[in-house]
Amino acid sequence: MVSALKYSTAVPVIFLSALKYHVFPDNWINFYRPLWLLSSFLNSLYSFYWDITRDWDLSGFTRIFKFTKPHLVSQLIYGQNWVYLWVIGSNLILRCTWTYKLSAHLRHNYLTVFAITALEIFRRFQWAFFRVENEWNKMNSKQNVQMQDISGEEEKLLNLNNHNV
Repeated sequence: MVSALKYSTAVPVIFLSALKYHVFPDNWINFYRPLWLLSSFLNSLYSFYWDITRDWDLSGFTRIFKFTKPHLVSQLIYGQNWVYLWVIGSNLILRCTWTYKLSAHLRHNYLTVFAITALEIFRRFQWAFFRVENEWNKMNSKQNVQMQDISGEEEKLLNLNNHNV
């Protein structure tokens, strides 16, 4: 349900973008445009939050760069702190740019639409790498827990076989 909420926040943005062509310019500027901006802002922020906390599991912003406590985040594949700062910052900016593609004044500027579309492709490509990293970390942490359980059981079995004659 929470994931569906993320996608449902895009509906007002798309609806209001389409409505631009069917209302008087004064109505658009005074009433609908602020609604469009608000819904775009909410959708972008919620989608950014979802990427960081759910898809990439980087929710512990304060723990991302502190490796003193073992945590899923401390097993980062890419390792360099600046990579994570870059991906968080660029994801926020690129999440906000997709709404401009829906803007009426950009429809006829093909170079701008192309650039925004190329940036969205880059954002999704970048998203995929960190999503895979998150799944990799989850799989490895489960395997480590299972391996610890197995080695604990093996020790118990070996200790049972120590008989004094």
